[in-house]
Formats: sequence, structure tokens, C-alpha cells
Amino acid sequence: MTHGKTLLLSTLSGAALLAIIFFALRGPATLPETHPVPPTPAAMQTPRPAPSVTIVAAAPTAADVARWIADADGGDAGRRAAAIRALAGAPKADALPVLRRILVNGEPQVDRPLALRSLRDLALDQGDDDGAIRDAVRQAIYHGDDLAPAAEAQEVLEIIEESRMK
Repeated sequence: MTHGKTLLLSTLSGAALLAIIFFALRGPATLPETHPVPPTPAAMQTPRPAPSVTIVAAAPTAADVARWIADADGGDAGRRAAAIRALAGAPKADALPVLRRILVNGEPQVDRPLALRSLRDLALDQGDDDGAIRDAVRQAIYHGDDLAPAAEAQEVLEIIEESRMK
């Protein structure tokens, strides 16, 4: 080992030893004293369960249904989607022909899935004793041009049929 390297190692060893001695004599580090924050009165209260509220939706007016039917065929995609969703709450006789047409001829990525969900909700809420909603869903399954929507339609058909058994 050369004289320069020996001197460098000795200096580093000495510095390390001094640092160890300095920190050992200094004692443990102390943290500033903290004071607990008392809880607020709201936090001290036990949470109460929310009151049980039953929300009853008002039946749509004939004007509402007419507007939804017109908007369901409109050019504004946002209004069209909102109208298709809203038709789930319209009278079955008014909503079914529109939703059936959209399910087969509507925009495949947005309108058809919305129409399918609206038909499902319509059947679950208003029933499908005459089988007209199930027929519309079957038509989408058999005449659909894509396997994914057909699978979703099959699932909806099963949900509707299971709900009739309850």
C-alpha cells in the first residue's frame, strides 16, 4: 500500500471515530412535545343510522313521454341517451315500440345497450305478462350483428324470465 493511501485511510478512520464519539456523547434525540387534539363534539357522537325513506317517483306525464320518444330519435347523443334511459319509466305501451326499434337499429356502442337496459328495467318494473319485451330481446339476439351484444341480450332475457318465476 502506498503512503498516500495509508494516510487517506487513517484520516477517514479518525473522522469516523470522532463522529461516533460526538453522537454517543450527545445523547438521544428529543422530539418536540406534542399535545393531543381533543375530539370535536361531532366526532364524539355515535353515528346514527340514516332514516328509512321510501322515494316514490311520480309517474311521467304524457308530455314527458312524448319528449323522450322524440329525443330518443334525435341527433344530440347526450339527449338521446338520457331519453332512452328515461323510457324505462314510461308506460310499457309507449316505450316498447321505440326501445325495440333502437335495440335493432340504434347506434351499436351506446344506444343499443341503453335500450336493452331500459327494456330490462321496464320488464322488471311493469312486468312482461304478454311476452312483448322478451320478444324484442329475442329479436335482438337472433338478428344482432355482434356476439357481445347478443350475449348481453341473452343475459337480460334470462333476468326477465327469472323475475317472472318469483
